[in-house]
Amino acid sequence: MKHREFIYVGEPIPELNERKHAAFLVNIQKAILLSLEKQNLLTVSQRERCLLELEKQ
Repeated sequence: MKHREFIYVGEPIPELNERKHAAFLVNIQKAILLSLEKQNLLTVSQRERCLLELEKQ
Protein backbone atom coordinates (compact mmCIF):
# COMPACT_ATOMS: atom_id res chain seq x y z
CA MET A 1 0.00 0.00 0.00
CA LYS A 2 1.45 3.30 -1.09
CA HIS A 3 1.70 6.11 1.48
CA ARG A 4 -0.22 9.23 0.46
CA GLU A 5 -0.15 12.65 2.01
CA PHE A 6 -3.19 14.89 2.06
CA ILE A 7 -3.12 18.67 2.33
CA TYR A 8 -6.13 20.55 3.71
CA VAL A 9 -6.76 23.73 1.72
CA GLY A 10 -10.09 24.81 3.22
CA GLU A 11 -10.89 27.33 5.93
CA PRO A 12 -8.86 27.41 9.15
CA ILE A 13 -9.70 24.55 11.50
CA PRO A 14 -11.44 25.84 14.65
CA GLU A 15 -9.86 25.28 18.04
CA LEU A 16 -11.55 22.57 20.11
CA ASN A 17 -12.20 23.68 23.68
CA GLU A 18 -12.07 20.68 26.05
CA ARG A 19 -15.01 21.95 28.10
CA LYS A 20 -17.26 22.79 25.15
CA HIS A 21 -16.38 19.76 23.07
CA ALA A 22 -15.74 17.13 25.75
CA ALA A 23 -18.22 14.58 24.37
CA PHE A 24 -16.80 14.93 20.86
CA LEU A 25 -13.22 14.46 22.04
CA VAL A 26 -14.16 11.39 24.10
CA ASN A 27 -15.87 9.87 21.07
CA ILE A 28 -12.75 10.49 18.98
CA GLN A 29 -10.63 8.74 21.62
CA LYS A 30 -13.06 5.79 21.71
CA ALA A 31 -12.95 5.53 17.92
CA ILE A 32 -9.16 5.45 18.02
CA LEU A 33 -9.20 2.66 20.60
CA LEU A 34 -11.69 0.64 18.57
CA SER A 35 -9.57 1.12 15.46
CA LEU A 36 -6.45 -0.07 17.28
CA GLU A 37 -8.33 -3.13 18.50
CA LYS A 38 -9.59 -3.89 15.00
CA GLN A 39 -6.01 -3.72 13.69
CA ASN A 40 -4.96 -6.13 16.47
CA LEU A 41 -2.74 -3.50 18.06
CA LEU A 42 -4.79 -3.66 21.29
CA THR A 43 -6.46 -6.58 22.99
CA VAL A 44 -10.07 -6.42 24.18
CA SER A 45 -8.96 -6.14 27.79
CA GLN A 46 -6.52 -3.32 26.97
CA ARG A 47 -9.28 -1.42 25.17
CA GLU A 48 -11.65 -1.90 28.10
CA ARG A 49 -9.04 -0.63 30.57
CA CYS A 50 -8.41 2.43 28.40
CA LEU A 51 -12.15 3.12 28.18
CA LEU A 52 -12.39 2.93 31.97
CA GLU A 53 -9.57 5.46 32.26
CA LEU A 54 -11.35 7.75 29.80
CA GLU A 55 -14.52 7.60 31.86
CA LYS A 56 -12.59 8.61 34.98
CA GLN A 57 -11.44 11.85 33.35
